[in-house]
Amino acid sequence: MQNEENKETIEAPEATAEKAIEVEGSDRSVFGWKAILILILSIALSLYHLYTAGFGLIVSTNQHLFIHLLAGLILIFLIFPRKKGLGQTTIVWYDIVLSGVVLVVGSFVMMNQTHQTILQGNMEISHMIAGIIMILLLLEAARRVVGKPLLIIAIIFIAYYFLGDYIPAPFGHGRANFEQFIYEMMYTSTGILGTPLSVSANYVFIFILFGAILEATGAGKMFIDLALRAVGHFRGGPAKAGVVGSGFMGSISGSSVANAVTTGTFTIPLMKKVGFRPQTSGGIEVASSSSGQLLPPVMGAAAFLMIEYTPYSYAQIMISALIPAVLTYIAIIWMVHIEAVKHNIQGLAKEQLVSGRKSFIQQGYLIVPIIALVYFVIAGNTVFNAAFYAIVMLLTVAILAHRLRARFGAGLLIAGVLAAISYGMHHFFGWHIEISGMIAIGTFICVFFVFFQNKFKMDAAPVKFGFREIMVSLEMASRKALTVIAACATAGILIGIINLTGLSGSLPTIIVGFAGDNLIIVLFFTLIACLIVGLGLPTTATYVILASMIAPALIEMDVPIMAAHLFVLYYGVLADDTPPVNLPAYAVSGIAKSDPIITGVQGFKYDAGALLLPFVFVMNTIILFLPENQGMFAWYEIAWALFAALIGVLAFVTVIQNYMFVKYRWYEFVLALSSALVFVHPAFVSDLIGIALFALLVCIHLLRKKSIDRRKGANGAEVTA
Repeated sequence: MQNEENKETIEAPEATAEKAIEVEGSDRSVFGWKAILILILSIALSLYHLYTAGFGLIVSTNQHLFIHLLAGLILIFLIFPRKKGLGQTTIVWYDIVLSGVVLVVGSFVMMNQTHQTILQGNMEISHMIAGIIMILLLLEAARRVVGKPLLIIAIIFIAYYFLGDYIPAPFGHGRANFEQFIYEMMYTSTGILGTPLSVSANYVFIFILFGAILEATGAGKMFIDLALRAVGHFRGGPAKAGVVGSGFMGSISGSSVANAVTTGTFTIPLMKKVGFRPQTSGGIEVASSSSGQLLPPVMGAAAFLMIEYTPYSYAQIMISALIPAVLTYIAIIWMVHIEAVKHNIQGLAKEQLVSGRKSFIQQGYLIVPIIALVYFVIAGNTVFNAAFYAIVMLLTVAILAHRLRARFGAGLLIAGVLAAISYGMHHFFGWHIEISGMIAIGTFICVFFVFFQNKFKMDAAPVKFGFREIMVSLEMASRKALTVIAACATAGILIGIINLTGLSGSLPTIIVGFAGDNLIIVLFFTLIACLIVGLGLPTTATYVILASMIAPALIEMDVPIMAAHLFVLYYGVLADDTPPVNLPAYAVSGIAKSDPIITGVQGFKYDAGALLLPFVFVMNTIILFLPENQGMFAWYEIAWALFAALIGVLAFVTVIQNYMFVKYRWYEFVLALSSALVFVHPAFVSDLIGIALFALLVCIHLLRKKSIDRRKGANGAEVTA
């Protein structure tokens, strides 16, 4: 029986990753030499990015972006069919042709970046034709891997550029020029080679690789086991454990779909087992997986984009995002608790839960690389260097842990050889000394855990991480990055058009002029715009568009830069959960055996517990710990602001559930909504009113519940008699 459990654990990371890929757009199954070709290209792309993160670029910046883009487009045409449902078991001839065209034409464009006419701002006819072909290929690739919504938005933006003369003021413009469009989009950093693709190539990919390796080690199961041990025995325990575990995994993986499938495989059956409905189980997993994009340290790709769009460091972005993210997860857990109370859903018996001590001693070493990642970022290292060092440590502990447990001497010898080689490379070729340090520390951590495994007579980690798992991780990282590559490159076209047409400067003025000086109205319109723009788009593309078009309007209303960008990010993530286009819901509906649309609605519901939170931190930035606020507030003012925000979130969750300890009466619902809304206004008096209203509701509901329980007891006694 134990062997069967171990087998299931070993196969889970790879199996769930494959499910995630299928849900995200590819149902093409390839075998033979074509599968080997995809494997080689995927591994090569991951190794290339691993090397550049640790040792710097070996080509120019533009060539680096082109390698990233071309490799991504080639893999998209090899992996993703022209539409789902074809049941292809091979790569059709026209996709092979498209991949070849990408390679040839893309290489031509890349090599001509420094052509004399290009440097002078002109193009020859061959440059223009090559640029047109690349733009069309990119749009087709984006359609395949991201979906039609992004393609439609891109076409609308392109039409806006060329039809500006026919659009009335204030949105019209007279800047359309076909040759300039191709030049700016393909040969400058204004368009496709702009900030979004740069962020994808320099930051996002290396973190996706970190998450892929972490998943292959079985960390997702470990996080779930630890969370189950901590909260699994409480009301609705498996759902609460799913929220906690998915939050931990989502903060690293950066992919809501992959996270939902990886953790949902374990959590959804347990939720259904204790009484949660299938669509509710799936919705809880969707919400907790998607909200991982708000939780430091990785925050999907948005945190890295924010580095480029704001003057803040990555460390500061993590600090500012932490409290709102924690409040978001508290809202989801409170929502789950009320759902459990509504339907009298209990937790799991403690004897059914895996020992937390056992899970930690077996695989707790996997947490150390995450700590190392945060440390290096806070210590001032570049983000990609920090990720590289964390990956070195992660690979060290993943490879050595099992081997040290099986053959301590041989494992220690391997570690010593690796450390000696890396130190030698540092001494002779200037490798970072941190590489040797990560190997040494990783080895020490493994020895430490092996000692406790022996002391408590525990087996080694259930997942044996070796060469095969490394190859799988490298391949899966490249596959997962394809959505981000296509989305970021296409977003570059959108941003280029926004800048070329002057929309980036005029739109904030238009919005502010329409709303007047009323910040609440501007925030409300921004919320609607975020949900509309983000419908069907990945969070990366949504944030890029909103950061360029909407955030400047908030900044013009004197909203701090950080607050403005976190505001659009929060609603961009919520838009990712909005039906009918809700990829995480489609991902988990197969596991939950539920309708994907209904599952998506439930996911949106559970994510909406923190719907008012962005309004709160825009109106009262004290909870963001902004550097410009440093020293302005006393500790008790900060504590009060955090407490008020927490009560506001809890109150709004009860509004969504229409329930606290018992179902709300209509006037109680109004009181709860009023309590939640007054917290948006940042004033001590309004906070007191909100807290008083919520306290009154708690007292009323405790009395009502006590009365209901007494009547049930009396009825039960009468029946018994």
